[in-house]
Amino acid sequence: MATATLVSGHSQPLPEIVYRQLRSAILNGMFPPGSPLRQEEIAQKLGVSRNPVREALPRLESEGIVVLSPRRGYTVAQLEPSEIRDVFALRTLLETELVRRAVELKTHADDDRILSILDQMTQLAAQAQDVDRVRWFDLNLEFHDALMLPARYPHHMKALVQSRGVLEVYIRTEVKLTGDLDQAQREHLEMAQAFIAADGDLLVALTRQHSEHTRSRLLTGLAKTSLGSALGNPKTA
Repeated sequence: MATATLVSGHSQPLPEIVYRQLRSAILNGMFPPGSPLRQEEIAQKLGVSRNPVREALPRLESEGIVVLSPRRGYTVAQLEPSEIRDVFALRTLLETELVRRAVELKTHADDDRILSILDQMTQLAAQAQDVDRVRWFDLNLEFHDALMLPARYPHHMKALVQSRGVLEVYIRTEVKLTGDLDQAQREHLEMAQAFIAADGDLLVALTRQHSEHTRSRLLTGLAKTSLGSALGNPKTA
């Protein structure tokens, strides 16, 4: 992680700033899966004491992004291919339940939000080689959340955030290196249309298909040198 001294007078509390910067660094591949997270080193790079770093790590652990081991301390979560399949299965169960309920409770404002996010993603994807894939992925998460939040199932969403967190660093890296944004955008458009039409059965089917495609691309990418190297070469199953 590049040195990023924090500026005093920021509107957010220091622990929140440190949490967000460290989370972003991990999810954007600056700390590959399995990497140790040394508090003193991180604090020096951010220009802060160890205390806000110490506060940030348990929050990241609760999201499934880092793990705490007795001897190793905190490390970035790392998954074997079989574990990736298991987490995707759980995530798909949660997402399909949430979107089915969401279409029953959504409002016109929810429809407008979906279309606004999709439009931003489409504009980014159209930039070809200059596409900002980090920003695209942030919008991707916003899009999927917007499909599910109208369900008003906070416990489901909490479980989803944790299961998604452990996969996020893998998916972000796959998107940056090999992601087919055109295919993803086509699938997002179909999902948005089903959401606006309040077609729960179709949206569930499209959500399941989208998850399966993402999982397949990720596992295929892990077997390739570029993505496997970027993610610490987890063994293929």
